[in-house]
Amino acid sequence: MHRWLLTVLCLTLAAPAFAEMYRYETESGRTVMSNTLPREALKQGYEVLNKSGRVIERVPPPPTEEELAERRRERERQERLEKERKEQKKQDRRLLRQYSSPDDAVRALHRKLRERFGTVRLKLANIKNIEGQIADLQKRAANQERAGRDVPESLREKMETQRAEKATLLNEIQEEITRAEQTREEYRKKIKRLEELTDKKQSLPLTIPEEETAREELAAMGD
Repeated sequence: MHRWLLTVLCLTLAAPAFAEMYRYETESGRTVMSNTLPREALKQGYEVLNKSGRVIERVPPPPTEEELAERRRERERQERLEKERKEQKKQDRRLLRQYSSPDDAVRALHRKLRERFGTVRLKLANIKNIEGQIADLQKRAANQERAGRDVPESLREKMETQRAEKATLLNEIQEEITRAEQTREEYRKKIKRLEELTDKKQSLPLTIPEEETAREELAAMGD
C-alpha cells in the first residue's frame, strides 16, 4: 500500500516532465482522460499517457482489505514453511551424525528392542514361577477339602496375592510391548528419512529373534 502511494506521488510530481494526460474509468464505466487525478481514479486505477497518447504506465487500484489479508496469510505461510525447512535441515544433520546408513539405525533399534524384550522375558519367567506357586497352593487347598476341612483363609489370601501379582506382571509386559512398538515406529521414520538422505535401502528386519520368542511364550501362556 505504501509503495502504491509512493508511486502515485512520484508520478504526480513527475507528470509535467513526461505526461500530458491520465486515462481512467469512472464507477459508471465511462472512460475519462484528464491532466489531473481525482480520488476516484486513484481508487479505480489509471493509465499514464505521453504526449503522443501512448500508454507509458498502468497503475492498478490499491489492494482491497481482503487482498491485503490474503497477502499476509501467504507471507505467514511462507515464513512457516521456511521455518519448517530449516528445522528439517537441522534434524537431518543430527540424524546423519548419529547414523551413517539406514541399517546403522536398524542396528540401534535392535539394541533397544533387546532391552525391552529382555525385560519381557524376565517377567514371563516370574509369571511361570508364580503359576507354579499358585498350582501348589491350589493343590494344598484341594487336599484340605478332600479331608473334609475348610480351606484356611491364609491359604486363600496367598492365592489371591499370587494371582494379583501375575496380573500386574502381565500388565507390565503389555506396557513394555507397547513402548517397544512406539520405539520401532520412531525408528521407522528415521530409517525412511535416512533412505532419502543417503540413497541407500534398509536391508535388515525391524524385528529380533528375542521378540518373536517372547511373543510366542506370551501367546502360549494365554492358551
